[in-house]
Amino acid sequence: MTQKLSKLKLWIPLLLLLINIILFSFTVEELIDASEPNYGGGFKLLTPVFGLISFFYIRKYLADTNRVLIWVLQGLNWFFIILPVAVIIIFMLAFI
Repeated sequence: MTQKLSKLKLWIPLLLLLINIILFSFTVEELIDASEPNYGGGFKLLTPVFGLISFFYIRKYLADTNRVLIWVLQGLNWFFIILPVAVIIIFMLAFI
């Protein structure tokens, strides 16, 4: 029973990872080619928000498990939190 609950708790971070990958691909497409159409609109700015949600969910519910998948998910969460914010700051500084 506990293994089934553990698998169920793991679906939410994996779903958020899939959403972050899709939104991050919109950001990368925007950085590579800035011409129209701009896919994703303002939703690409939600990548750090979904990363934070997933990060804190894993810390709260899956912190007791010491698996490589949890470490990889937490590393990807940090990546999805820091990189879009850095891109926004760099673009803001570029136009000053």
